[in-house]
Amino acid sequence: MLTLEDLRDINVQQGKLLDRYYNVRHVADAGKVEGNDQTVAQHHNGLCVIMIHPSHPICSKTVQNVDFKISVNCDRSEIVLSGKKKRGAQFVNPNSKLCNVTCTDGTSYILYCGVRGKLLEVNDNLKSSPQLIAQRCDSDGYIAIIQPKKEEEKTVLKDLLTEEDFIRHSQIRASNKHELDDIIESDSKRLCQS
Repeated sequence: MLTLEDLRDINVQQGKLLDRYYNVRHVADAGKVEGNDQTVAQHHNGLCVIMIHPSHPICSKTVQNVDFKISVNCDRSEIVLSGKKKRGAQFVNPNSKLCNVTCTDGTSYILYCGVRGKLLEVNDNLKSSPQLIAQRCDSDGYIAIIQPKKEEEKTVLKDLLTEEDFIRHSQIRASNKHELDDIIESDSKRLCQS
């Protein structure tokens, strides 16, 4: 598990690459799953790049498969766009499932869109090289590109966490986990003594 110092180092490295052209925000515990942290980087042209956060558990594992088929009738990778208005794009909401990631240790993660808009592209390279999502999460391992509605471009990130807020959230989550571990340990000692 990453320490808070590791998290700060990762954020500094990531910031150097993204801050110049992108407004970066974070989704903590996407899908209400602890540690399922994602990053949304909005380019100055309004497009949003969806990635996992470098602190996500996937980054410390070997990824076996990235599957964009989220249901029997919906495959996110089968997008066929046409025209200037991007006809054929799938409309998604922040809590819409984007893909399923399976690791070699048997764990599976559902990743979400994070923002509302038209899904323009998924990273097809993840199908043939799934490990990119873990190894290069802030560049070649991006998950998807979403175009918010024009009238929502300026506000699409307002509900997401800034870097400082994300670090604060991570600290609270870590302290809550330690408190819970202490409670469990004291309960188990008490039960063993009975």
